[in-house]
Amino acid sequence: MGLLVISFDAIGDKAFEEMAQDNKNYPNIAAFKEKAIYCGGVKTITVSNTYPVHTTISTGKLPKDHGIISNMLPPNKNGECSWAQMAKYIKTKTIWDAAKEKKLIVAAILWPVTNGAKIDYHLPETHAEKGQNLLLKMFRYGSFFFLLFALLKHGGILIKAIIKNKMKGMGQPAVDNFITAVTCDLLKRKKQKLDLVLVHLFAYDHSFHYAEPGSKERDIAKKAMDTNLGKLLTNWGDDTVILFSDHSQIDIKENINLQAMYGDCVDEQCGGCAFLNKAIEDIEKKTWFERYLTKEEMLESGFSDKQVIGIAAKAGFCFSQYNGFKGNHGYPADYENYNVFYALKSKKIKPEQAQLKNHIIDITRIIAKELELDMDID
Repeated sequence: MGLLVISFDAIGDKAFEEMAQDNKNYPNIAAFKEKAIYCGGVKTITVSNTYPVHTTISTGKLPKDHGIISNMLPPNKNGECSWAQMAKYIKTKTIWDAAKEKKLIVAAILWPVTNGAKIDYHLPETHAEKGQNLLLKMFRYGSFFFLLFALLKHGGILIKAIIKNKMKGMGQPAVDNFITAVTCDLLKRKKQKLDLVLVHLFAYDHSFHYAEPGSKERDIAKKAMDTNLGKLLTNWGDDTVILFSDHSQIDIKENINLQAMYGDCVDEQCGGCAFLNKAIEDIEKKTWFERYLTKEEMLESGFSDKQVIGIAAKAGFCFSQYNGFKGNHGYPADYENYNVFYALKSKKIKPEQAQLKNHIIDITRIIAKELELDMDID
């Protein structure tokens, strides 16, 4: 019995539930939710961004313990930030480590923070830094022959998207369509040998970052989520599936670049939250200031070790050097309509057996229970 774990990046529980009620436009999501054990109102972590949340799911630990506290690493001496994408940055045992201890076969397709991980079938989520080649980096940190086969057989999906967009980038949902094609092909060839398959789909996240509310681009991304889910479930069959979201998304009316305003007083900007090296006078009076992060939020986030001050933006504002976000995340978990979800289809376990707590770490508990992994989970 294998386990398929699908991450729907950035879709909150309310948005997912609305899609599940629209059987005409989202038949696969509607059918899966109806048959699955569904849990909405799930609390995510601080900071609620993709890399910290996925690493929490990968380890069953909070950022303060697993070490991935942001999507980005601290700036280098030139002030440039790199993505926190290397598996070696994770300080605690991962689910793929525990699976390998049992000699289980693992596949990970664009799963965050896995670059260089010992995974049998591995297409890592990789970002090329200045002067680097993306393909070479993927081959270096993923499974060479699996990647080569995937690109030769399914790379046309990306090439068509590049041509369509006049060489301005692949865009979405082309990347998700490629991910799905690669995963489905792997399932057709190797499913009986696979114990754990991790898949990260992020077209929804991408569209909400860069497309206007109510836009055609957002609708296309949502329909692609449904179509790709249907393909994955068809090729997976009746074995266990966990579908979840890592964080929600809030529409943005104004981007605030704190570093441009306050320079070295700002340690890091994380969308809905930011971290300051020292107090800034009258910051509470700013129209975009919501509140300071609590002691518990700071401890959970891992930023408390850096002796900084955490602040949260009001909904509708975000802290970023980039001025073009139409939607963003990284907000405290108690914001309105900011909860996430997970849905489980399993013949083997029942939710009460996994000691669930309505928290994102429940997903790790389910994975560990299903595969009987030796994990120390918070």
